[in-house]
Amino acid sequence: MNLRPDFSRPLATAWGILAGVLVLCAAVVWWLSDAGDQPQQLATAEEEVRKLAGTVDLEKRIAEQKTANATLTQTIERLKAETGMTVVAPFLVPVGNAQPGQYFNEQLAVVQDFCRPKAQRLSIVYQERLGFDKTAKVPRDEDAPHLLTMLQLTRKAADIILSTKNPVQSFNITQPARRAVVTGPAGRPPLLREYPLRLEVRGALSDLLWILHRLALKDGAGDYPLIVRSFRIDSKNINPNDGVQQLDAVFDVAAMQFLTADERAEAAKPGGRSPASGGL
Repeated sequence: MNLRPDFSRPLATAWGILAGVLVLCAAVVWWLSDAGDQPQQLATAEEEVRKLAGTVDLEKRIAEQKTANATLTQTIERLKAETGMTVVAPFLVPVGNAQPGQYFNEQLAVVQDFCRPKAQRLSIVYQERLGFDKTAKVPRDEDAPHLLTMLQLTRKAADIILSTKNPVQSFNITQPARRAVVTGPAGRPPLLREYPLRLEVRGALSDLLWILHRLALKDGAGDYPLIVRSFRIDSKNINPNDGVQQLDAVFDVAAMQFLTADERAEAAKPGGRSPASGGL
């Protein structure tokens, strides 16, 4: 009688399972090792990159870009110099002057003396205070720099209006903003200050159009244009047989004063203050 246990059947089953596992492992290894189309795809991509790159010298391209940027910067600075307004004497408070407000009143009187004889000789009606405070009171000293800047622009505009080929009938100049407007592209540091003026003129169409054209011109180095922001014209002539039609025009103009790099950088800082623009 044989008392040994019979292991032949379990062993056969175990060997069968092991063989199946080995076959499965071999299939997985084969599948993982087969890259399929990947090598060809990689080679194609590398070839496309080579085609895009061509024979461009990257170092040369960077140098060319730097040169182009420098040229663009020079062009921008030239355009700013051609259109930007600079305040000049006598519209600057002299160093050491202890009464800037009174100095403004004195310079306003000078500009009035410039306009008065021309307007009287040509029988032109205008508001003699040129848009400034009619009470003639001395303004606050801290407001004087801004007021002097506006006076410089007012004199320029009045000179243009008084220089038409045929005299205009009347004019009025006002300063609609109590402060210069600090502005620039959205999302960027402020770029410039705008100093707005409003000119209301009654005259012949040819003279109104001459003023419109003349505002954009410069009289040599250091001068600047008055940018026309809007222009409206209206006729109140009732009788169509009137000899020369007198039209009413409103010019909204502004001078531009570009901020310095330091002023723009300061305004761009977190919590930075906008560049001072003066005010009343």
